[in-house]
Amino acid sequence: MQDQNRNLILATALSFLVILVWFVLFPPPEPATDPNAPAVVTAQDGASGVDMAALPPAAGGEAAIAPDADTATAVALTEAARLQIETPELEGSISLIGGRIDDLSLRAYSETIDEDSPMVRLLSPVGSLEPYYALYGWAPGGELAFEDVPGANTEWSVESGETLTPETPVTLAWDNGNGLIFRRTITIDANFMFSVTQSVENTGAGAARLAPYGIVARHGLPDDLQNFFILHEGVVRKVDGQLDEISYSDIPDLDVVQREGAAAEVIDVVANGWIGFTDKYWMTTLIPGADQPFTSVTKYVAAADIYQTEARLPAMTVEPGQSVEVSTQLFAGAKEWET
Repeated sequence: MQDQNRNLILATALSFLVILVWFVLFPPPEPATDPNAPAVVTAQDGASGVDMAALPPAAGGEAAIAPDADTATAVALTEAARLQIETPELEGSISLIGGRIDDLSLRAYSETIDEDSPMVRLLSPVGSLEPYYALYGWAPGGELAFEDVPGANTEWSVESGETLTPETPVTLAWDNGNGLIFRRTITIDANFMFSVTQSVENTGAGAARLAPYGIVARHGLPDDLQNFFILHEGVVRKVDGQLDEISYSDIPDLDVVQREGAAAEVIDVVANGWIGFTDKYWMTTLIPGADQPFTSVTKYVAAADIYQTEARLPAMTVEPGQSVEVSTQLFAGAKEWET
């Protein structure tokens, strides 16, 4: 009887060992994730009390990715109507789906020293091999729902302007059909600075409460990541006079914030600051106005492999017959010292 018990225990142990070795040698495949899945934006501004839930899927989220970067980008750029960007330093376009600034190349910089080398592409749309873009919107509060405010998939119309240049701004408009008319006016200087003015007009019978935000999102790591110890690449931010940096490799290791649903760091900026991503030569940063309090967010959404920075401004109440607006800046370009 004792021999039978010993044999049973030995057989059980050997079976467990075989299963363990099998899983080590032949691990099950990881679940597939959609690289175009939306980044989760679930946070509450302590001053505003406005919740921000998940953003809608990115424009062209179901589009197949072509095998080469040029083809993929060309296909992605046809997914929505666009407004052109033409300045001495930049060329690109703005998607009318979401009003994204997601197509930007640097005229003075080439990928290689070859005469026929293409320009450096800084921002790219969803559907390209390396989506990287700026997105603006409003978070609903009070009685508003997410369909009442513009987000990632909102279809904007052009109210004025044809091409964004230093001399000619453009204005986008969207009517939610329930008494709120949203506008977004974009201007640009001769270098790399955009100014984005978001406004909402309340033509309804009741007050509306909502909060503006800006996002810079990057799907995956940059292809030309240097990983050199004396060079910072990743999040760069200014928080009330203090400069902070978080390397790309450290962002996924941030503590998981339950309200964000992701590894994140959420900081309240009292008066002055900015946040975005910096590479060896280029930078893309969100810059709220002077003395503007906001919530600075760094986030990594593992399921979609999205690195994200956000500037969330306090909520605003718009009374019937009134309108409000807020202006922020977006730097997207080369880190030229003089500029």
